[in-house]
Amino acid sequence: MKTGRKKKGARKNPELRAEIFKEVHDVRHEVDYVRKHLDKIWEHVTVTNERLQDLEIQMNLLSRLLTIICIEKLGIKLKAFKQLVRRIEKETVADLQIHHLEELYRLEAKRQHMEK
Repeated sequence: MKTGRKKKGARKNPELRAEIFKEVHDVRHEVDYVRKHLDKIWEHVTVTNERLQDLEIQMNLLSRLLTIICIEKLGIKLKAFKQLVRRIEKETVADLQIHHLEELYRLEAKRQHMEK
């Protein structure tokens, strides 16, 4: 009995049925669109990870080269070299913190501008 009522209801409302069919079609289309773009994003993530690994290797090689040049070729004592590296690390951390704060300030300014 209940199945007969549903069929009669669907027959009585062909507009509703068409609207539901259209919504289902639209949702499927959106899901396909998102899936396609997720695949592209995943490809970009993979390439970016590979590039990051390459950069890490290059930085490691450059730091070793710099160490060899400073210690063996320029005659900088190991203790002085370590102090120089620590000072550079501290300055780099401070610069990164300043940069991060500047970015936060820019984002906050953008947010406030968009709210107006």
